[in-house]
Amino acid sequence: MSFQSLSVEDSPQPPELHTLEQAATQTDRQAFALLATTIDWSAYCATDLTRAIDLALALDMVPLARGLAQKGSKIFPEDKCLQQAMAVLAPPVVRGTRPAQSLHLTASQRWFKEHASQYTRQWVAVRGGTLLGSASTLQELHERIGVEGQIASTIVVKVLP
Repeated sequence: MSFQSLSVEDSPQPPELHTLEQAATQTDRQAFALLATTIDWSAYCATDLTRAIDLALALDMVPLARGLAQKGSKIFPEDKCLQQAMAVLAPPVVRGTRPAQSLHLTASQRWFKEHASQYTRQWVAVRGGTLLGSASTLQELHERIGVEGQIASTIVVKVLP
């Protein structure tokens, strides 16, 4: 009597997972979605759920994949693949930035009106009406003002004759 090692492809697959794979192969999104949402994933292993997420993505069913990833992260909290899927598929977060304060812009415009003629052919950085630095090249100016001077409210221009 000899024992043969079975590969994952040779091992018997539960009927629900086989049907899920078939629906994906046939691009039957409706059948796939119905089955994927009704399967009790706690009765399966994390890799089965990860496979379902991959199939949902292949069918361009991102909301379903997101839902499966969220479910999977609760059922299998230690599984790194499902945690990664949850992070990647999380809904996008929009983070706004505040525009430059008009008060600072007005002060910088006033500075340019009063002092620009002293910096002809120079690159100048001004923020909030205060000169941060000047240089003959933009690269040199960036080196002078450093990262601190390179924020959104800093105005950098070359003063022309």
